[in-house]
Amino acid sequence: MYHEQDGYPDDPDRRTSDGNEMVDQARDYAKWYVAQNTKHDTAPWYLRSNRIEQVKDAVANLPEDDLNRYFDHYYRQLAGAYDATIAQPRPDPVPPGAAMNEYREHKLDVYLTDDGSDIDATSDVHVMYYAGINDDRLVHGDDPYPARTPDTRLEHVVIDIDRDQFREFLTYHLRCQIRDSYLARGEDPPDEYRVLGPGTDHMMVRCMNRDAVPSYHDYNANVSGYRAEDTFNAGLFAPLLNLL
Repeated sequence: MYHEQDGYPDDPDRRTSDGNEMVDQARDYAKWYVAQNTKHDTAPWYLRSNRIEQVKDAVANLPEDDLNRYFDHYYRQLAGAYDATIAQPRPDPVPPGAAMNEYREHKLDVYLTDDGSDIDATSDVHVMYYAGINDDRLVHGDDPYPARTPDTRLEHVVIDIDRDQFREFLTYHLRCQIRDSYLARGEDPPDEYRVLGPGTDHMMVRCMNRDAVPSYHDYNANVSGYRAEDTFNAGLFAPLLNLL
């Protein structure tokens, strides 16, 4: 398949890092555009900025009992690594010897109600690890809708955080995900989402591996027009990334 243009080689092995980023942006934009303007469901969850925004708004307005109902197990998974009084739902489900290092990332699928106004369900915690370089594996938890695309998937490493900070942490992480959905499509996000911190893995990999892509995922990065409004254990995330 050829792109029929002269801006960069069709062979990805011959492209520069900038050229590969341009191609990825064009592909992601096309997936999102088709999903927005046709009946074809071509966009993965991490490109659907409107859906992630609906999740963010729902989380911000959840009664405390519902916040516990849908997200307390995720809080315990992240915070339990640092507080012995908090039992992690999945301390480490990775088989012995299967991982190349100690890096673990914890994911949670989030589903909205049909009208998009409220949280319908969340999955159990999924755990990602690296079996080798560029070989990430996922140990799946139970999922209430295994055949349905989630409206977003929270993706974060363990973090030492108090329970009363957790709602703020979730909404900030979702703002970073919204930022990434725009950036992946080659668009500038609205000012509300020009924040620094970990968002989607899809965009973080591009940030880490391409010189042309700023380190939006890093709270401590110096990116013009972007700021870190909150730095939830900013010093913790960087050494974990260095394990990759």
